[in-house]
Amino acid sequence: MHDIQTSGLLGRFITRLEAAEIYLRCDVATVDRYVAKGLLPKYKFGRKTLFLLEDVLRLVIRADIPAMGSGGPSRRTRRGRACSQLIPLGLQALVFGGIAAALLIRFIMLHH
Repeated sequence: MHDIQTSGLLGRFITRLEAAEIYLRCDVATVDRYVAKGLLPKYKFGRKTLFLLEDVLRLVIRADIPAMGSGGPSRRTRRGRACSQLIPLGLQALVFGGIAAALLIRFIMLHH
């Protein structure tokens, strides 16, 4: 971002395009639908719409993301364009713990 600090006390912010293409592997319209359905919180800074990286990563590993084309939840899980197996709860906790530790270390290194 040019005029917005992309990391702060809440965490690192990413753009709609980054959320869609890098993390969720979907179209930006799908990101907008996730926001409209309340699955992904957004943050407005003037005309810019940003997302917390932590919120996007949480959405990536959730098991109950509805398939957008069907108008409701489907039997198979969906993450962006890829459907895959459910991630066990223990693995989710391990992933979030690792992400949290990495973010904390980065924060400390940047602000020390």
